[in-house]
Parts: sequence; structure tokens; C-alpha cells
Amino acid sequence: MIQPSDGMWSRRRTMLPALLLAGTAVLLSGCGDDPVTPSPAEPVEQSFTFSQDMDGWQAAATDTLNPPIEWHVRHSTEESVVGDGAVELFLENLNDQGKIWMERSFELEPGVFYDVDIEFAFGTSDWGQVNLFTVIAGVHAEPPRDAEDLTFQDDTGHGGDEDVGLVWEDRTYRLSTQAPADGLVYVTIGVWGTWETARTYFVDDVTVRFTPMG
Repeated sequence: MIQPSDGMWSRRRTMLPALLLAGTAVLLSGCGDDPVTPSPAEPVEQSFTFSQDMDGWQAAATDTLNPPIEWHVRHSTEESVVGDGAVELFLENLNDQGKIWMERSFELEPGVFYDVDIEFAFGTSDWGQVNLFTVIAGVHAEPPRDAEDLTFQDDTGHGGDEDVGLVWEDRTYRLSTQAPADGLVYVTIGVWGTWETARTYFVDDVTVRFTPMG
């Protein structure tokens, strides 16, 4: 029988630690492939007082062309509750179906579900229980352009039983949404004309808050 020489044993002793190190490296490499737990999404909150302009909000409308009716959504210094201005919404609703609103985009974490709180001061002269308009307040994955894309809330009345002029009310609406792939969602605030008359409203001191669910 052939006995290994001292040189052969020496080579085997040298190879053994190298093989052990290689196996350890493979194991460590496998551990490094474990998925990394993503950081939780952060809440997003922005406030707007409209002292100088519309703070990035844009005017939009639908159902105002057949027949054409007058409307505007614009910055105004006529009324305010905070600072020197507000957003004025005017609708001459002679076609009995006009819908006007202000909208703004917000960037969120794609795919995350959020609770959405829309809070604002709403200036209205509407009183009583009949012939009131309807408030628009919603959150959308795309900018709404048709009536079916909008979210309708409660009425525009201030709850009084007589005409006392403009009254500022605090309005709060909670909704939910999942941020789309690009992370952009669109918030809307406005009015739907449900009676054939001309009316003016004001929006000020807006806060939009997105809170991740879970």
C-alpha cells in the first residue's frame, strides 16, 4: 500500500482551512440575500391660508357648458379667516347642474393605504333646509373631470333659520385611498349646484392630512 508522503499531508492541511472559509463565505452570501424590510411610510400634512394666491390649487369645473353658465374659482381678498385672502367659488347655476372645485396634487408613498382628512373653513350664506347646494370634497388617483369622478358630501347650509349673511364653518371630511404607482393623488374641494340660482362661497385655512393605515 502506498503511504502518503509528508508533502501530500502538508497540502491537505493547507487546503482544509481554505475549504472551510469558502463554505462560510457561501453561507454569509446567502444571508445577505434576505429581503430588506421597507421603512414604514411617513404621515404627510400640508396647510394653506391663501394670503397671496391659491397656493398651488387649480380651478376646475364640469357641466357648465350646456347651456354655458358663468363660474369662477379664484383667489380673493374679499373674505378670510386666516391671513389676507381665501379662495372664492362663484357659480351662476342657471342650468341646474354645474359643479366647480379647486384641486391640488400631493405626493405619497406608492402602494400605501392612507386615511385622508380634509379640513377647511367654509364661508357660506346659505340658510334653512331647502334649495341648498352640495359640498364637494374628495381624494382621487386621477384629476376628476366628470361628475361621476367627484365625491359629494353634505349640504352648504350653515344651519341657521334666517339670512344673517356670510358664516364661516369648520368642515372636516375623512376618506381613504391607496396611493397609485406614481404616488400622486388629487384632493378636491368645491360645490355642486343643485338649485337654479347664483351663489358665492369661500374656502380658507385648508389642512390636508394623509395618515398611513396599519
